[in-house]
Amino acid sequence: MSISFFGMDTAISGLSANQKALEVTGHNVANLGTPGFSRQSAVMASAATRRYGNWFVEMGTDIQQVRQIRHTFNDNIYRAESNNLGYWESRSKAIIDLESILGEPIQKGFQVALNNFWDSFQELSKAPESLTIRALVKQRADSLTNYLNQVGTQINKLQTDLNTEIKSRIDEVNDITEKIAELNVKIMSAEAAGNLPNDYYDQRNTLCDRLSKLVKVETWETRDGSMDILVGGYLLVSKGEQTKLVASPNKDLSHFYTPMLQARGGDIPIDVGQGIIKGLLEARGEVSGAKNSYENGMPNTTSDITIAVDISSTGADNLAKIKANILAFAEDIKNRGLDYNLRLVTFGGSAGVTNTNFGKDADAFIDAVSLLTIDAGTDNNFEDVIDAIESNNYQDDVNKYLLVFTDESINGDGAVTDDATITSYVNRFKKEGITVSVATDPAYHLEGDTGEKGWNALTEKTGGTLYDIENAADVKALMVKISSDINSDVNMKMTTISDDLNIISTVRKQLNALINIMAREVNYLHLSGKTLKGADGGLFFESIEPSLPISLGNIKVSDVLKDLNNIAASTTDANGDNQIALAIAGLRNKNLITGNKKILSLDTYYQNIILEIGNKGYEAANLSESYQSLVTQADAIRQSVMGVSLDEEMTNMIKFKFAYNANAKVIDAVNQMLETIMYRMGVQ
Repeated sequence: MSISFFGMDTAISGLSANQKALEVTGHNVANLGTPGFSRQSAVMASAATRRYGNWFVEMGTDIQQVRQIRHTFNDNIYRAESNNLGYWESRSKAIIDLESILGEPIQKGFQVALNNFWDSFQELSKAPESLTIRALVKQRADSLTNYLNQVGTQINKLQTDLNTEIKSRIDEVNDITEKIAELNVKIMSAEAAGNLPNDYYDQRNTLCDRLSKLVKVETWETRDGSMDILVGGYLLVSKGEQTKLVASPNKDLSHFYTPMLQARGGDIPIDVGQGIIKGLLEARGEVSGAKNSYENGMPNTTSDITIAVDISSTGADNLAKIKANILAFAEDIKNRGLDYNLRLVTFGGSAGVTNTNFGKDADAFIDAVSLLTIDAGTDNNFEDVIDAIESNNYQDDVNKYLLVFTDESINGDGAVTDDATITSYVNRFKKEGITVSVATDPAYHLEGDTGEKGWNALTEKTGGTLYDIENAADVKALMVKISSDINSDVNMKMTTISDDLNIISTVRKQLNALINIMAREVNYLHLSGKTLKGADGGLFFESIEPSLPISLGNIKVSDVLKDLNNIAASTTDANGDNQIALAIAGLRNKNLITGNKKILSLDTYYQNIILEIGNKGYEAANLSESYQSLVTQADAIRQSVMGVSLDEEMTNMIKFKFAYNANAKVIDAVNQMLETIMYRMGVQ
C-alpha cells in the first residue's frame, strides 16, 4: 500500500516546479524597465524514475536551474562598438567646443579681425599723415590683440577642462573595477553554495558595458564565476582583487594627466586603447603640459647661430667682406624678433679652433668678428670645427645653425676627403640637429679637391644652403639674405605640424605660429620705417610677458603707439611716403609660411587651419553617428536574446498557471481517492 502515495509526490513536484517558474516569470516582468537586466528561465527536467520492487515510479519534474538568457558574443560586439563610440564622441565634442571658441566660419572670428587690421593699413597708405586713420589702425590692432588674448584664455580653459575630465574618467574606471571586484566575491560565494546569482551577473555586466565605453577591455569569466578584467594587457580585476589606475603627470613638470597602472615599484604606463579616455587625451593633446612647452604650442623662435670663419691665408678677401658687413647680419637677426644666441668659431689658422659663445650680446659678437685677422697657417681640418660645436651646451629643442665662411674645400688640406668621412660628418650634424650652410667660392659648391665632394654634400643632407660670397656684388644684401633664410627656416619648423591625432595642442601650435610670424613680420617692417616725427620706427606688437614669445594670450600693441605719431607708415619723413604702410598691408598675401611642404600666405595658412578643424569635426561627427547606429543595432540584437518580452512572459505565465492548476487538481483527485479508501472502504 505504500506506493499508492507516489502519485501525490509527482503532482507536488509539478506544483512546486511551476510555482517557481511563475515566480521567475514575475521577476522578469517586474524588471521589464531595469537597465542591463537579462531575462531568466526556469529550466525543468523530468525527475529520475525510481524503482520499488517490481514497480517503476515516475517522480514528476525538477527545476535544474534558473538560467540567465544572455549571449556573450553579442555582449562583445556591443562593447566593441560602444568603445569606438566613446572615442569619437569625445573627439567630436572637443572640436565643437573649439569651433565655438574660434567663431568660424561665421563672420565673427579671427579672420575678420585680421582682415580689418590689414584694411586699416591699406587705408593708412592713402593718407599716411592722417591722425584719424592712425587712430583706426590703433583701434583695429587693439581689437585683434584683444581677440587673440581672449581666444588664448578660452583655449587654455578648454584644455584644462579636458584635463580635469580625464582625471574624473580615470576615477570612474577605478570605481567600476572596485564594484566588479566586490561582485566577484559575492558571486563566488553564491556559486560555492550551489546557487546561481543571476542578478549579480546582471550588475556586473552593466558595469562592464560602461567600462568598455571608457577604455578597451577584455573580459574572462572563470569557472568559479568570477570575471577578470584586462586593460592594455594588465589585470585591473582578478577575482576579488582590484588594481587601480592613477592620473599621473605625463611628463616632467607637466600638469597634464595620463592613466598609469598603480604598482608597488612605481606607476606603469598603460595603453587604454580607444574609448572616452583616449578620445579625451587626444582632444587635449598627448603632449607636455609644462609651462612654455613647445609641444603644447609655444612658438619656438630660438636660433642658436654659430658663425665659423676660416682665417687661413686663403680666405683674406672673404674675411674683409665679413668684417665689413657682419653688422648687417646681426642687426637683421635682432630685428627679425628671433630668440637668438650667437657663437663665433675660427678655424684654419695655426692656433687651432676657437669657440666663443656671445649669447644675446650682439655688440660683443660684432666687435669680435671685427678684430679677426688672417693667420698664415693653413691647418683647415673641418673635423676640428665639428668637435668644437659638439662641445657646446645647447638648450633643449633649440634650432641650431652653423654658417661656414671659407674659401677652400671641406678639409682644405689638399688631401681628398673620402665619402665615408663626409658621411660621418653629416651623421654627426644630424645627431646634433644642426643645419649647415656654407658661404664660399662656387668652385667648391659641387666638388672640392680632385675626386672630392663639394660643400653641397653637407648642406643638402642637413637642410642648409650654399651661398656665393666670392662673386657677391652686394655682400650686405647677402648677409641680410642669410639672416632671412634662418628666419624662414625657424618659421618653417614652427609651422610644420607632425602627423598625429592631437586636437587642441595642434591647433594651439598652428595659431601661435601664425600669430608669432605675423607679429614679427609687422615688427620687422615697422622697425625699418619712420614715425610722423621722423624718428626710427619701433616695435608694433609686443609680448605681455616679455620673457615669452608672442602667442595667444601674450600679445599687445606696443605702449609707445598710444602716441599715434609713433606709428611708422613711411621709409622717410617725407610727406606722402606710404611705403611701410603699403608693405604691412601687403603681408596678407605675401607667402611667409613654408610648412608641411606648402608655401602659404598668412590668410591662406589660417584658412587651412579652419579647413583642417572642419574636416576633423566632420569626420568625428560622422563616425560618432555611424558608431551610434552600430551600438543601437548591437544592443537591439542582444536585447532580442536577453530582453524581456511581455508577450512571451504572458504566454509563459498562462502556461505555468495552467500547469500549476492541473497539478493541483491531480493532488485533489489523489486526496479524494485516498479519502474514499480510508473512510469508506476501510469500515463496514
